[in-house]
Amino acid sequence: MLNKFVEICQTEKILPVQKVIVAVSGGADSLALADLLNRCRQRFKLEICIAHYEHGLRGKDSLDDAEFVKNFAENLGVKFFCENGNVQNFALENKMSVETAARILRYEFLAKVRRELNFDAIVLAHHANDQAETVLLRLLRGSTSTGLSAMKFLTDSPHGLLIRPLLRFKKSELEKYCRQRGIIPRIDTTNFETVATRNKIRLELLPELEKFNPAIVETLCRFAETSAIETDFINCEVKKIFPAVVKNQKILRAEFLKLHTALQREVIKKFIAEVTGGVKDFGFTNFEAVRKVLQNNLTGVELPNNFRADLRRGKLTITKNFKLKNN
Repeated sequence: MLNKFVEICQTEKILPVQKVIVAVSGGADSLALADLLNRCRQRFKLEICIAHYEHGLRGKDSLDDAEFVKNFAENLGVKFFCENGNVQNFALENKMSVETAARILRYEFLAKVRRELNFDAIVLAHHANDQAETVLLRLLRGSTSTGLSAMKFLTDSPHGLLIRPLLRFKKSELEKYCRQRGIIPRIDTTNFETVATRNKIRLELLPELEKFNPAIVETLCRFAETSAIETDFINCEVKKIFPAVVKNQKILRAEFLKLHTALQREVIKKFIAEVTGGVKDFGFTNFEAVRKVLQNNLTGVELPNNFRADLRRGKLTITKNFKLKNN
């Protein structure tokens, strides 16, 4: 296990950094990650600290998790940082799911610790099963091939550099590693509740798919890695041609029509993101509707959040549809 971990870190250039925050929940995945990194400290010249976010969702169990991780960090001889939150209130105040609220607050905490310590990166324990679940979740929600690239070993994010060294390890491998190392993880019983969609995928859908393909996790992970590489290539090409296709916040139809369909879609996505501030509320049907306007020389189309795309004299713009808003 250790040799495989070291080999992946070296071949994928995962640990070019020296100061890392390790996010540890108390489960087998993050405990295995922290232990592996600790055993590699000299090899990679690492400075490690462990961070734990207590979500305030499971009462005493949640507080016991925090105490457990604190003791684990002390046994490893590394610094420990913890913050208590109230995810339920945050979710209600911002009208979002508890899962989304937990993720936002957890990442904000990790980013704050990284900034305060002036560390290089945050290391996360996402593994192959998480990757497979993410691909299936996005597929069920209608993502395109670029959206199915899922998680990467290295990701530049608003929270800083995120490192995921365990993406080629299955959960069963990490659990076995903990047993071999005498590490007894905490059990989060909410992981076995089928309320959240991701839990349903983990507990119901993936086991069913394994009946058809016992290597479904590896297959989905391989698909995610391939998609990520292809997406990076497309994004590089879009960056190159974008200045020739988009001028003064307008898509030039003549230049746009010269592009391959795959590039057309990504140019539209990038254009909408720049003009509207993001594409969170836009889906494939919206991008395709704008593409058809340009392809077929139509007048325009309505878009989410009262935006509208209009094609005039060979130039497409996106503006707020104030008439629709006032009505």
